[in-house]
Amino acid sequence: MEQDFVEQFLLLTQGARTPALFRLWGALFLLAASLERRVWIANGDGIVYPNLYVLLVAPPGTGKFIIEATKTLLAETVLPNSLTPAFKLAPDSMTNAALIDTLADSTRTFLPPRGGAPLKYNSLAVLQEEFSIMMPKYDMEYIGTLNGIFSNKAKHEERRRHGPHQKTLIEKPQLNILSGVQPSYLASLFPDEAWSTGLSRRLFMVYSSETPKFSLFHKSDVPRGLRQQLLDELSLLSVAYGEMAWTPDAMDKVDSWYMGGEKPVPEHSKLQYYCRTRGEFALKLSLLASLSRSRSDMTIRDEDVERALGWMLEAERVMPDIFRAMVGRSDKDVLEELHTYMFAKFGTDRRPVRLEDIKRFLLTRVPHEKIDSLVKAGEGAGLWTYVAGNPELWVPKARIGVGLE
Repeated sequence: MEQDFVEQFLLLTQGARTPALFRLWGALFLLAASLERRVWIANGDGIVYPNLYVLLVAPPGTGKFIIEATKTLLAETVLPNSLTPAFKLAPDSMTNAALIDTLADSTRTFLPPRGGAPLKYNSLAVLQEEFSIMMPKYDMEYIGTLNGIFSNKAKHEERRRHGPHQKTLIEKPQLNILSGVQPSYLASLFPDEAWSTGLSRRLFMVYSSETPKFSLFHKSDVPRGLRQQLLDELSLLSVAYGEMAWTPDAMDKVDSWYMGGEKPVPEHSKLQYYCRTRGEFALKLSLLASLSRSRSDMTIRDEDVERALGWMLEAERVMPDIFRAMVGRSDKDVLEELHTYMFAKFGTDRRPVRLEDIKRFLLTRVPHEKIDSLVKAGEGAGLWTYVAGNPELWVPKARIGVGLE
């Protein structure tokens, strides 16, 4: 009986000091990277492959080392009944030119299991714990290369002014990227106008600011042989091939979501261009959900679409927190701004300030998980208090005799 791939990976990594959301997207990246250009969806716009550019965004020390665990699994996977590595992995640090050269050297010739012409393509998995190493500066040429390859076009041509390879032609290129980055680095790397470029449409950004805490002597209770089971499954996925079928219910579910406005839609202004790619991400994740559930079925079912949309919406719910974290205001500054806002609103409306309005104010300035603690901190500092018996209504206090350390 086939085991669900994502659930097995989550079980394997359950003791890792890394956010659960990062572990989930590590599993999804593994699936995407293992399928390369051998499994696809056909729709009205052409062919959709499941490749992903995933960026794990978190403050320092939030457990992005799930990237290394994912990379190790890919590196240890071999083709079935062989000792040949199944996947091509990029080196730790690459310039734009090195990326192209490595991708050009990552050729695979695949023989379809039921006959037909050999499939020749170039696929490369890029796993880098620090995005700052992969992209140390805002490089439009590098970004243009990543944008061009994401769409899995028939060929990629690169011309250079210097070096021995002034013209490189890559047939059927593909990249899968998994990397980690701190919000402060994103803020320094990308100017505001960068969020309206093609790369912002193609990056799937996953945010977390909290790492699970275990005893220093914690030992994860991983079932015996689970890691080898995952390696065996990756080996079989490395030869999976074919177009995915759809059940009518599954097709209707994803199309109803898409034609109905793709609700709920992320609202942050810097995500408006990302939102243009959500339909494509829904297709990719539906494919991955199907292959996670059953490698042999090759059919996207209603429950696969439901699961895929759940994965996407869970990550999108906290995507705006990335940009709030990028602002980098101190808690003291935010509390001072909130106190000023509450005092002005209280003076104008002549009634207590609703907690709903306080949270809405804070949501434009800090990640959502900090809101409750900031409200409590301000109360403890004597900046405001709630109306007796009604913690939904708050009254600001004059600053005389109170303050923030």
